[in-house]
Amino acid sequence: MSDNLPTNVQLETSESGTVSFAPEVIATIAGVATTEVEGVASMYAGSSGLADMFSRKSSQAKSLTKGVRVDFTDSAVTVEVAIIVDYGSPIPDVSQGVQENVKKAIETMSGLTVSAVNVHVQGLSFERENQKAIEEEKQQRIAARKAEEEMAKENEFWKDEKVEEAPDAAAETEQPEEAAAEAEAAEEETVDETLDDTPDECAECEDEVKDLGEEGTEADPE
Repeated sequence: MSDNLPTNVQLETSESGTVSFAPEVIATIAGVATTEVEGVASMYAGSSGLADMFSRKSSQAKSLTKGVRVDFTDSAVTVEVAIIVDYGSPIPDVSQGVQENVKKAIETMSGLTVSAVNVHVQGLSFERENQKAIEEEKQQRIAARKAEEEMAKENEFWKDEKVEEAPDAAAETEQPEEAAAEAEAAEEETVDETLDDTPDECAECEDEVKDLGEEGTEADPE
């Protein structure tokens, strides 16, 4: 599309001289302005031969003007642009954005009047969608990794808590055993004291019985 350019464009003639520029300048302005619009994935160059592919790679000018055609009438220019649109972008809005941006860029930079900007949508690009899916998958992996790290930290925390609580539980278990041992020792001591007091009590009982017997004997002669 960019091959069909006039050989020369003359802007104006005055007493100071003439101003002219190559048509590739207008095509380059149009190409750059087009790719600046949100939703434009790339310019569309159409099917071409292998030789043309290598020639475009070797020339920066042609890479900027691919998919662009300009037609001049006096001091007015008509621009044709062929584009590839990102999948999911609203094509009418993208096309209108291209028309406005190209017209403004050419008229501001060259002084030419743009009579029309015709936009040809030649295809859709899924590169942005694929990149978006890759980015979402990356974020999901990062989130999953963070969740695993948080879970591991929490498990480690509770593990440490259980280790700290274990000695306290052992001490609580030992306390009833110690209390039982102390109670048993106290009971044994009480029994021993009771046994120690028993002989004295028996001796006192025997003395009382003996006294009673003697009193009974003395009372019989009467």
